[in-house]
Amino acid sequence: MDKLLLLFGVALLLAACGPITQAPTPIPVPTATLPPTPTATPTATPTPVPTATPAPPVSAPTSGVPGASATADYLLSGVQRASTASSYRVEVSMSGSGSMGAVSLGSPQTPAQVMGMKGDFAEADYRFTLTGFITALYGSNSAKGIHVVHVAGQDYIHGPVAMIGALQDAWYRLPKAHAALASPPLYPAGLLALVAQSGVSPAGFSPTAQEQVDSLTCQRFSGDRAASLAILKSLGDSGLPVDTTPAHIDRIASDLWVCADGYLHQVRLVFAGTTPMEKPLPFDFTIAMHMYDFAADVGIAAPATARDLPAPSVP
Repeated sequence: MDKLLLLFGVALLLAACGPITQAPTPIPVPTATLPPTPTATPTATPTPVPTATPAPPVSAPTSGVPGASATADYLLSGVQRASTASSYRVEVSMSGSGSMGAVSLGSPQTPAQVMGMKGDFAEADYRFTLTGFITALYGSNSAKGIHVVHVAGQDYIHGPVAMIGALQDAWYRLPKAHAALASPPLYPAGLLALVAQSGVSPAGFSPTAQEQVDSLTCQRFSGDRAASLAILKSLGDSGLPVDTTPAHIDRIASDLWVCADGYLHQVRLVFAGTTPMEKPLPFDFTIAMHMYDFAADVGIAAPATARDLPAPSVP
């Protein structure tokens, strides 16, 4: 499966990214948090994306909140439907401060934007744009971010991306040896499949307010500590190098929004804690995911023109 951990592994194996300062500085984040894994060893082995069993459509409540059993069915159905959607658009953001794997990000005064991802997914094809700290792992400092397309088994990346020799402002075909660079750092449907299969109890989510999301009436569910920890564990299982040990998490909260079309549209997870080390490593991160335009024709196509990567120079 596509993972942020995989990208960290690529960056560490290819020194072309340049040095990254290691300074375990904790940071309070406005609304979100994500913990780090102190001794996680990056690996460049993709993991198959889990799949969840499709759930039948459900009707969103128009007033009040569902009863206990209706709430469980409504929430689980929304998660399962989103995890098996044939196509969708997505926006993901992760911000905060503290240790994440071998890297320390942000400061108390300036929380770091770890990752921003905006993309379209249709069955096995996808395209996405990455912004934030994560682009440094590609050796890029472009304000436009990193652009990737995957169509019919072929990967494309838009230069300049110095670490692979894609130096021009143009599209490049990626060979299989660089396929990891075309993997989304977070695979939304795969993450939801992990959540659906994690055994998390629907009783751990309480219906709160009904809110408008994507011009739809949506039921917001807030998770208790156990339910929120299950979501965090799913993030860790999906590849994010974060500390998911419950004893290391001081505070955690999660919210999920299921809308009138029967799909889960938003997830927000905020968590903070400290990884015990010789010098303790505090962390405070927020991650948010917004999925929409389910079953829409997102029109993913290969670039009209693309060039091959230049052959590496031989010393």
